[in-house]
Amino acid sequence: MSEVPVTASDTDNRNRTWMGVPVALVLCGILALAVDLPLSRFCVSGGLRWLHRFLEQVEPFGQPPGVVIICLALCLCGACGGRDAFRIAMTAIGAGLSADVLKLFWLRARPYHFFEVIEGDERLTVFDTFRGWLPFFSGGSRLQGCPSAHTAFVTGFCVALCRFFPRGRPVFIVVASLVALQRIEGGAHFLSDTLWGGALGYGISHLWLAATQRGGLRSIA
Repeated sequence: MSEVPVTASDTDNRNRTWMGVPVALVLCGILALAVDLPLSRFCVSGGLRWLHRFLEQVEPFGQPPGVVIICLALCLCGACGGRDAFRIAMTAIGAGLSADVLKLFWLRARPYHFFEVIEGDERLTVFDTFRGWLPFFSGGSRLQGCPSAHTAFVTGFCVALCRFFPRGRPVFIVVASLVALQRIEGGAHFLSDTLWGGALGYGISHLWLAATQRGGLRSIA
């Protein structure tokens, strides 16, 4: 299966739509700062423990090995060609790596670290989760929480799958949302981290797919 050709007018309309999604997610991330601490404190204390095992089983969709296996299966089953399977995999990987690169420019404590080690003063606010700038590789994983690379990765994967298999769009979106929820429930990220990761993954994936498209105008997921 390949991407579905569309008219120039359709492409322009969809371009405006998808460019608005990252902006909306960034703005939602800013608003989410207001609930980051109480929501993550609730999750870290086990408030969603009843969902923990299920979310852990969904989390591999946000990692390269799971995506590579899925893309190989799509190729071997004839659902798409080798080139398209490669594009799908690289869309996800590129989106995730872009988030990893951004983490080198600032420090933000992950919830599990903030609540167990840093937070000891009731006067601390959500802005105290940001611990510095330009750390590059010195911060360590516990201070590399923003943006969520898992969410960026699975968002890129979702966008690519929606491009090639539009009928599965609702399922792909639900899976991406569950991976983001797993990162919050597990104390790895604040809500705002996942929203900003989603914005990054959405934008990077569209840029990559546009740069690697072949044969005329294509649809925008």
